[in-house]
Amino acid sequence: CACRGPSAGFAHAECLAEMAARGAWLEVAGGRLLNRWTCCATCHQRFTGALGIEMTRRWWRHCRGASVPEDRCPAVTVLACTLVELEEFDVAERLHEEARRDVADDDSLYGQLILPAELQRSGTLIRAGRERDALEILTRLRPRMRRCKPSIRVLYNTRMSMALVGVGRLVDAQQCGADAVQLARATSGPHSLRALEAMFTQAQLLERIGRVEEAKTMVGDVLAAQLRILGPQHERTHQTRDLLRGMVSRTM
Repeated sequence: CACRGPSAGFAHAECLAEMAARGAWLEVAGGRLLNRWTCCATCHQRFTGALGIEMTRRWWRHCRGASVPEDRCPAVTVLACTLVELEEFDVAERLHEEARRDVADDDSLYGQLILPAELQRSGTLIRAGRERDALEILTRLRPRMRRCKPSIRVLYNTRMSMALVGVGRLVDAQQCGADAVQLARATSGPHSLRALEAMFTQAQLLERIGRVEEAKTMVGDVLAAQLRILGPQHERTHQTRDLLRGMVSRTM
């Protein structure tokens, strides 16, 4: 990922994949588990760009022949999400469907594998402009949300707000987005990365429903926190800065 450690060197996908194949999970500070297939073991940041795509593909090839779905399902789901970023929506949807079929007959794996995979699938459909299909999936998942951990509920509310906007239910969408922000702040902290992500999405929604000044204020708050926490060169900071500039230019 080209993070410069003591040797100031660069990591190659082949070497990273070899290390991940020997042991995918690495315990880091605070007892958090880091997946070597998706994150750098040195700087703990997610792989992005061409390397992120290559590592995801290698992870899927490595896990495809695994005998248990607990190994296969996360790999295929992450690969599908990577393909969404490349706007290869049809291939991503086929992979999501493959992941769902893989564990369809084992209800004990629902919370661990099926529910996260279905949430990611709904995101794929939203990005592809199929909000109505995404809303159908999310509505089916709703009864299970009360038993889920807060991070899953935040993601669910965020996805639901985006799907509702796509079908024209703007008031309901705004409420779901607000619930996601409130829950993320309450459970992870007002300036946690999860809260900032929820605020970023809510600001986009607010602009779409015409509450532009409120949206700009929220994006400004996100940007200020990201500059302090992540720094000016982080990818997320760049995205937020670009969003704010776009909002300002559209109101001039």
